Amino acid sequence: MRNSEVARILYNISIYLEMGHEDIFKVRAYEKAARSIEGLDKSVEEIYRKGGVEALMDIPGVGVSIAEKIEELLTTGKLKFYENLKKKVPVDIEGLTSIEGIGPKKIKMLYSKLKIKTVEDLEKAARAGNISKLERFGKKSEQDILKNIEFMKKSSGRFLLGFAMPMIEDIERRLKTVEDVEQAVVGGSGRRKKETIGDADILVISKNPAAVMDYFTKMPEVVEIIGKGDTKSSVKLIDGLNVDVRVVPKKSFGAALQYFTGNKDHNIKLRSIAIGKGYKLNEYGVFKGDKQINGVSEESVYETLGLKWMPPELRENTGEIEAAMKNKLPKLIEYG
Repeated sequence: MRNSEVARILYNISIYLEMGHEDIFKVRAYEKAARSIEGLDKSVEEIYRKGGVEALMDIPGVGVSIAEKIEELLTTGKLKFYENLKKKVPVDIEGLTSIEGIGPKKIKMLYSKLKIKTVEDLEKAARAGNISKLERFGKKSEQDILKNIEFMKKSSGRFLLGFAMPMIEDIERRLKTVEDVEQAVVGGSGRRKKETIGDADILVISKNPAAVMDYFTKMPEVVEIIGKGDTKSSVKLIDGLNVDVRVVPKKSFGAALQYFTGNKDHNIKLRSIAIGKGYKLNEYGVFKGDKQINGVSEESVYETLGLKWMPPELRENTGEIEAAMKNKLPKLIEYG
């Protein structure tokens, strides 16, 4: 579990406690612990793994009670104290914080001034013009809230790239530490850097698929195992994101990565080109009859089809294949 996830839950606890009229010092204790964990230059998981609860108590603002709760989060992916608070205080903090621009302080103000408990309450208040009357909001903030709620509705079941990718990349990083794992790469819409992500895909090369499946399905942030097989498993994370991990043969890794990265239309177009050249293309490789002739790398797949390798972000069948045929692919601007 990432530091930001632990900090977010501690922040949410502080909000629930304040709304439940708990002692202000207890509220501030959770806020302070959350800020400290956000500011760590080490993984809170690593700190706990090396020194247990005592090491967690060395983090500024983390006493024995909060340290034990962090331990429960890290080892089980859940926290009973947090779940009980959510039942006692009728405010959908997780739903409200999913709206861009709505953070803990604003939730407290919205609740105290307008008794806003849900996203539906927030939308009604914004449409009635009540939010713009509050201090630190204004008309533009109110309009932004409505836009962001509309975006959330259209993207229902999907997650913003900036929210989902750190979780996915953290899983990718940890899978690379599993013994016998040679490679692990994120595919799907995350690799294409789409604005929102539905399910996440991670492809792995390993001589020991069973070990990968066991490690993946036992990660602490996993709240539900949707399916577990010999080479593929699907889980639901604590934040609701579904993640699939597949172990594929090394000789097919490039073909699988291409297949699970390009969108449907891009892949259909590539298969059509392959057929025109007398080949068959699928997630296992490029075939001439029953013989695999390529597939170990993405570059080899595209080259066999007479194309230049193209950046994942372009693989939408919006002219990139034709541009690749003419060697006129655009150069992407890199940030950071």
